[in-house]
Amino acid sequence: MNRVVDAWERFWFTPVEASTFVLFRLAFGLVALGYTISLAPALFAFYSDDGILPAQPKYTGTLAWGLLGWFQSDGALIAFYFLLLISAIALLVGFQTRVAALVFFVCVISFGRRNPWVLNSGDLLVQVLAFYMLFMPAGLAVSLDRWLKEPRGLFDFPVRAIWPLRLVQVQVSILYIAAVWAKVRGTTWNDGTAVSYAFRIEDVARLPVPGFVTDSLVLANLMTFGTLAVELSIGMLVWNRVLRPWVLLLGVGLHLGIDYAVRVGFFSYAVLVAYVAFVPPDVARSFLLGARDRLSRVSIPGLPALVRKSE
Repeated sequence: MNRVVDAWERFWFTPVEASTFVLFRLAFGLVALGYTISLAPALFAFYSDDGILPAQPKYTGTLAWGLLGWFQSDGALIAFYFLLLISAIALLVGFQTRVAALVFFVCVISFGRRNPWVLNSGDLLVQVLAFYMLFMPAGLAVSLDRWLKEPRGLFDFPVRAIWPLRLVQVQVSILYIAAVWAKVRGTTWNDGTAVSYAFRIEDVARLPVPGFVTDSLVLANLMTFGTLAVELSIGMLVWNRVLRPWVLLLGVGLHLGIDYAVRVGFFSYAVLVAYVAFVPPDVARSFLLGARDRLSRVSIPGLPALVRKSE
């Protein structure tokens, strides 16, 4: 019994360098900013009282909430949008990181609740990752918060418990296992034609897929069953340290391929952000220090001196 308790505590509470938290924040901040900008063109069409949905739907029997259901003017809509934008930028640069994470989460949920009919899996995954950001000590380094407090410690990574990253890791595993389970209960994933159908839906097509790919039964079977194999492998084998880099690499290829051919919103990018939770702290630290060294050689006035000041 003691071994079980010890294993549980190690899994959730092992102290690790904050470098992976920081890398996750930077990756999520980029996606959050891109996601926010993507809302602008259809902001009033999707979310205002004069748009396609005049009022927020009534949610019965759930704990659903959304501030845009309470504040319904165009002025409130604009204010919430700019709060979303400012909080995304603040997350990216690490300014008032905890507050920024909370504001972004509240705003992105509010937009999703205001009009759930325009959401896709990408919107939902961004919301989930925003929730996990609330618990991450992601402003401890490589952030304005740290620079304002201690410029020379900008690239020093304190130690914190790993559990917020574990939440994301478990989410990734559940996401893929649930996806496989949902797919195999249908028809086209079992007969090997699902991917071919997806590539031929013109309404969601992004870039052209060669005809010999979509018309070949052999390639359709390989892509369909290959997708199931990759997703199941990630869901289960990602917990094996030896196999983890390889199954995640397969996942990167899978999602880049999906994003090339099909418009799935920010789903692929959000999944790749979630993968960052599996990056070992020493690898994350090396990446961030390497980025610092490269920035110190960039010919932007003041930037090299600013970076060197943090060393």
